[in-house]
Amino acid sequence: MNKKMFKLTAVNAAVLLSLAGCGSDNNSPNVEVNNPPSAQKVTVTDAKQWIPVSGTLDARDPDGDALTISFLENGNTIRAVDGVYTFSHGQLTLNGLDFEYTSLSGQDAVITYTATAQNIVASSTVEFVNVSNDPLAYQQWHLRNTGQKAYALSDAMYEGLVQLYVEQGRGNEAEARERYDNIFSEQNATAVIAGEDMNVANAYAQGVTGAGVTAVVVDSGMEIRHEDLVDNVLPNRSINLDATTVDRTDPTSQANSGDHGTSVAGLIAAKGWNGLGGRGVAPDTGLIGMNYLGGDKIPQRDLLAHGFPGSGISASEEISAFNRSYGITFPTFIGYSLVDEAIEAYPNLTLRNGKGALNVKSNGNSFEDGRGEGSFCADNGAQTLGLPCYNAAFEPSQANIHYLSVAAVNANGLHTSYSQSGANTMVAAPAGEFGRYDPAMVTTDQMTCINGYSGFNGGTIAAWSNFFGEAFAASQLAFNYPGHPENATCNYTSTFNGTSSAAPNASGVISLILSANPALTWRDVRHILASTSTMNDPQNETVEIAIGEGSFMAHDAWIENAAGFNFNNLYGFGRVDAGKAVEMAKNYSKNLGDYVTTDWVGASDLSADIPDNNATGIVQEIEMTEDITIEGMQFSFDISNEEMGFGYPLEDGTPVQTSAGNDIAIEVISPAGTRSVLLSSKQAIFYPAFSFDVGFQPGYVLKDAVFLSNAFYGENAKGTWKIRVLDTGNTNFTLSGGTDNNLEVAAIVNNNVDSKLEAVSVRAFGHAAQ
Repeated sequence: MNKKMFKLTAVNAAVLLSLAGCGSDNNSPNVEVNNPPSAQKVTVTDAKQWIPVSGTLDARDPDGDALTISFLENGNTIRAVDGVYTFSHGQLTLNGLDFEYTSLSGQDAVITYTATAQNIVASSTVEFVNVSNDPLAYQQWHLRNTGQKAYALSDAMYEGLVQLYVEQGRGNEAEARERYDNIFSEQNATAVIAGEDMNVANAYAQGVTGAGVTAVVVDSGMEIRHEDLVDNVLPNRSINLDATTVDRTDPTSQANSGDHGTSVAGLIAAKGWNGLGGRGVAPDTGLIGMNYLGGDKIPQRDLLAHGFPGSGISASEEISAFNRSYGITFPTFIGYSLVDEAIEAYPNLTLRNGKGALNVKSNGNSFEDGRGEGSFCADNGAQTLGLPCYNAAFEPSQANIHYLSVAAVNANGLHTSYSQSGANTMVAAPAGEFGRYDPAMVTTDQMTCINGYSGFNGGTIAAWSNFFGEAFAASQLAFNYPGHPENATCNYTSTFNGTSSAAPNASGVISLILSANPALTWRDVRHILASTSTMNDPQNETVEIAIGEGSFMAHDAWIENAAGFNFNNLYGFGRVDAGKAVEMAKNYSKNLGDYVTTDWVGASDLSADIPDNNATGIVQEIEMTEDITIEGMQFSFDISNEEMGFGYPLEDGTPVQTSAGNDIAIEVISPAGTRSVLLSSKQAIFYPAFSFDVGFQPGYVLKDAVFLSNAFYGENAKGTWKIRVLDTGNTNFTLSGGTDNNLEVAAIVNNNVDSKLEAVSVRAFGHAAQ
């Protein structure tokens, strides 16, 4: 060792000896010991998918040093975005050591966490065990859309189509694969857009799952013992409305190939977190079923289906909604009935101690056609233009403010192929297409593989099996076909759709709203929906049609009215948003005041010609003097044309029908300047006007025809209303389907005489302006 190193070592030793010998010297420095932090395993039991659960990390530092917490998954650090840590299985927020975790996967999970103090690290885990789930919920895109296909566009479907293409001699396998590769690629890219849903999980995150209220399913039936409904079905409260039956408390359908009402009930309130099937929008809401549709019914059917005395529903019971996924599709405009209005208004005006229950009505599925009119709406250009074949207002209950009309949207947020539109539309809700190329609804089905949409006797399955063979049917409807591993008992279906699905999804949201705040009235619920629904499809385009030397805007797309509400005839105020609606319900402060209905105001002795093929039309002005904030507006019309009957022969014997019904269009402009299209023209007014009281009324295009418009919501009714009626064309066309229509006519011929506006009047619903 060199001398210099020896000297340094000796000095150091001396210093150490000096320090060791002076422990009683108060002026000597203390040696601080840095104790390491600790972290212990935390176990959270019985969490529920999409429901937040709270806990505290078991981490501490014995010296009281500040702790820094971090999280890892599969060895990778998870960083918070806007305060939220997102894992493959769920999301977590942290406040100090307190955390809130929401399981998204519904599966047990482990999170590794580290606690760091003074650069010393301790680590452990948070384990979530016995997480409650519903095994099909991960496919229910309407509740939480992550881009899932709900069993549509499956590999089995692809292979089945390729094989059929080859077997039918349409081409070789390579050609078949090229064809379906292109189709599947486009559909996979456009059919589903993540996030296009009802934001239901956000409502659950606020602690609202539908408890404390009951929905009434007025439909074809309801299987009260279904494994995923039975826990929510109120015992002995459902009603069998058949004229003759053994058990009046059991509306279970005897149909062999699917029960519409059972699938509707599952969308509203399939029981949540029970390890069975999927879950309803309001998974803790009670259920009552009534088999209102089909067959001979008791005379009191309509009264009981609206909760009148004798239905077992008391005036004080917390009934959230009567779901009505049914309707009338016939190519004529059906006259309005004040008697029916009084019956339909009963739940709103009487139940829940006067706070009212909601009638939730499907808007109808005949946007493209209803079949009774044959090829009419394909040949007159409606389908090409994107105009409805049937206006939802053709059915008179849709013109009643006491019915809340619901349209349907797809998993990409856009209009479905079938959903009827109209100014009556209040909101839209998910429904999907047919479950093959586009997702439909995953919901409850009749139990066993013997009954139901899924199973051996499902209508589509049976038809395709007979025509194409069982192998092809199984490939195209794999989830519904017996043997699918996730549907072994065939108690569920993945192909339910239509506005029949949109209505119960909206009923579920209404149940969540009233569960969140039972003090709300039916009008408050409508106000919340108008205020919180999402403007889906913001790029929706207008439709303008040429009329003579002018034009008419037959579809306005989205408008903003003078009260600041956005409205579209396709979607109403937009797609329902459960999270925002529940949040508003819990903090609701709006006072709508007393409900007011004005008298009808207008003229009933007109005989004004509506000029043919003329963009100016005729304008009738009506003055309203009541100072009312609008919650809904009604418009009544009598429009005649002497040719409007059941068709007539040309000189050569060709059976034809007048274009008078096809050509009529109606718009209304409010005193504040907002425009609403009541009738776009090119709609299936194929027969003369009809009334359930007097039958067909030849010579009338519209008779006692009432339209409801929600477009003016929040505006003031006082002032001059301008109603314009037009004949939109010099219309002549041949029906490509020949006489394949109810009138058995082969062509449409332009009306030889002008139609006449005989009567028009206006009525407002709302509250005194504040």
